[in-house]
Amino acid sequence: MSHSRARTTGRRATSVTMAVGAAMVACLGLTTSAQAVDDSNEAPAQIISSETTTSNESISGPAVTADTSKVGVTVSADGWVHYDSSLGTVGATGTTTTVVGVRDADGACTYSGSGSAAAGDKRATYTEEVAYNPATCESTLLTAPVTDAQLATLTGVTGEVSRSTTSSLGPVASTDPVTTSRTLSSTALASTVYQRYLKTSWIDPINITISTQKAGLRWTSTSWRNWAVSRDSFKGCVAGVCLDKTYIVSSSAPFGSVTGGWKITGNVHFRNTSFAKWVVAVLGPTGWAACGFPTSSQADFYHKDAVTGKKTGASSWSWSDSKSGACTNLVHHGDATGASYPF
Repeated sequence: MSHSRARTTGRRATSVTMAVGAAMVACLGLTTSAQAVDDSNEAPAQIISSETTTSNESISGPAVTADTSKVGVTVSADGWVHYDSSLGTVGATGTTTTVVGVRDADGACTYSGSGSAAAGDKRATYTEEVAYNPATCESTLLTAPVTDAQLATLTGVTGEVSRSTTSSLGPVASTDPVTTSRTLSSTALASTVYQRYLKTSWIDPINITISTQKAGLRWTSTSWRNWAVSRDSFKGCVAGVCLDKTYIVSSSAPFGSVTGGWKITGNVHFRNTSFAKWVVAVLGPTGWAACGFPTSSQADFYHKDAVTGKKTGASSWSWSDSKSGACTNLVHHGDATGASYPF
């Protein structure tokens, strides 16, 4: 298997922190159920520019670091934002690489990654972003092979609660993730069925997944069998009050044949308008500083994930994801892949 990687002090602040913190913990006790839906009539994915501008001013300093470290983030004097590693908590070890992203006209940095595996390669890997420099568009990634048990723990710290989908009129409350899938209607049997999936996520400082997308494919040496793309996002509601929510703005899932095989691609754009408010409520003015002094609470998250299966049984995958807007400096990236079809 191969990979490549292109606070204020005082009683008031304390009480707010405790209240919001307790509410967020309560969120983690909620549950969800899965439901398949057909989004074949959705418009092609489009990049909708964020109206938010971000500042590249320094967000480092003792006060900022002291406050953000409470939620798993530290900021060094050179401007690098460091995130606590989840891989270390499950005993996985790996290698780090530093990649340089591509900055777009709105200031967002897009990062890409890819990999491949030979037929019969059953290993699973997890890659997490452990540091990010918003001024230079650089990111440090930690990649490690993981067991099924380790992977279940890593992908299980999402605080899964209610979700939201989209309509032409805007976000619509829902309790289910969104999945698009197809199965080839055929009774033909083959000796070997190959499988591959890729899952990418944008994760907040307390390891709640803000947005995630998963693409997967099953195939044989002669035809494809199944493909699926699922999307999920965080919506935290306590006693009917939603403290934080993320919804889908646009999405698509093109599938087709490629030379010697088949390819499924998932594209999705998520938006959140409340995460920054939570950060400021918990950390006060220094939370605002750590966020880069945003003038809007809007944050946008993009995922583009592809899985290719070859008739030889080999597979490859790639992703190209970006984040922009308020407090996204505090959000880190994670991706996982394996030779299975978890849909």
